[in-house]
Amino acid sequence: MSERDAIVIRTDAAPAGDATRVTLTVELPAGTHIEPHRPDDPYLVPTVLEVEDLDDVAVDYPEPVVRNLGWDGLTLTVLEGAVDFVVTARVPDSARRIRGTLRYQPCVGGACLPPRTVPWEAPVAGGTAYSVLGALAGTFTG
Repeated sequence: MSERDAIVIRTDAAPAGDATRVTLTVELPAGTHIEPHRPDDPYLVPTVLEVEDLDDVAVDYPEPVVRNLGWDGLTLTVLEGAVDFVVTARVPDSARRIRGTLRYQPCVGGACLPPRTVPWEAPVAGGTAYSVLGALAGTFTG
């Protein structure tokens, strides 16, 4: 599996019960984008990162970029390229893995596809993991 077929997840080693930091890097294929966490338009689907069963969860979402999408001069803020989501949370003593979901709406060209929700997980002990997206590029083609 390559990084282009996965969400790359890096965790800092932290004993259970302590705060840990998780970075999820999503590499979006060239020519595609997803909406930011707070899209410009209320009709657009926000990107949302969920974390399961942890305390004191904080999510730092990537900063969007402003793009003219060529649709009648429409300019929007979007996420494109490699984007990092950073989670800080307190890990329960019994936890061995951190789990959650990433919900996003893939857009390519002038079309936005139906929203997707994909699971992710990472070891508490630290290191790098890959969460399969069913071929990330495939999510942009239907």
